[in-house]
Amino acid sequence: MSKNQPQHIKTRIAKEDPELILENELSKRFGDRYRKYRDDYNSIISDPEHKLFLNYPLTVSLELINRCDLECVACYQGFRNDAKQAIIDDKILDKMFLDFKKNKLPALMISQSEPLLYKNIEKVLKKAKEAEIMDVFIFTNGTLLNEKACKMILESSVTKLFVSIDAATEKTFASVRIPVSKRLLNEDRLEKLENNVKRFIKMRNELNRKTPVVRVSFVDLKENHHEVEAFKEKWKDIVDLVEVQKETSMKFYDKLKKENIHLLEEKSLKKYNCDKPWGEISIYSDGSISPCCNLTGKKIPIGNIKDSTIKEMWDGVKMNAVREGLMKNTPIKVCQACIESQETR
Repeated sequence: MSKNQPQHIKTRIAKEDPELILENELSKRFGDRYRKYRDDYNSIISDPEHKLFLNYPLTVSLELINRCDLECVACYQGFRNDAKQAIIDDKILDKMFLDFKKNKLPALMISQSEPLLYKNIEKVLKKAKEAEIMDVFIFTNGTLLNEKACKMILESSVTKLFVSIDAATEKTFASVRIPVSKRLLNEDRLEKLENNVKRFIKMRNELNRKTPVVRVSFVDLKENHHEVEAFKEKWKDIVDLVEVQKETSMKFYDKLKKENIHLLEEKSLKKYNCDKPWGEISIYSDGSISPCCNLTGKKIPIGNIKDSTIKEMWDGVKMNAVREGLMKNTPIKVCQACIESQETR
């Protein structure tokens, strides 16, 4: 696995290095193009001086619909279920994927909210394949990962399936991953979810494939901390990667949404660094674009896909202001607050 482990990761357990699995599989298909993508990625996250500047993002994080069928305690709802509903439309998708193909986008993360709620998800996956995007991630809570969805994903070019679970027992699952439809609290939801993941792996293995790589994750909270070891033990011999992650403060996001973030007066860190604006952008279901996949970035809109191209915004004044602030160690207020929040977790 990458030596440059993200700051929010506490523990990773893998039977076989997922990076090597993907390198072996995707180098066969894409050759030097894939190897350059990984070299560029590692250069960006390991160089605090940000000497490498790319003509186009390495990764686009895409939200298809700002809705989820869960209201998890570790997931801020102010930007999704509690917000005005937004669904990305076909015209925007067509525009985006033409842009992705033209500029040879290396990686696409279909994430932010629950992508399997999006009715045209199969169309999106087909477009990703047609655009020859090499590394395609799906982030899901797994509740909708039925046999049909498994088949759809396995017929696509998805390389990584990341499933958030956060519990090892039904009791804890009910307390941390709360369904929007409360009648479901009476069902054995964790068992169904676990069976969904196991079925996907079985179907993948029957095809004699190693991809998509399957990861299950656990956000370490006060409500579930007692199950960290049980979770790791339960999954370590089943999936390709088990990940335990740090909690993000919901109070911070609430403060961010209310824009009190701009009342910050003084910096508290001596050094600020973030590699996100050199490698990625996020596109949300309302078309707005931000310079990172962290929800914090929603307070740094650099444009809207309805009005401009990704290339124009990538090279634009607003995006460069974010980069310049980080390089001069005088980050804009939102970046400052985000980095400080991570440092003090």
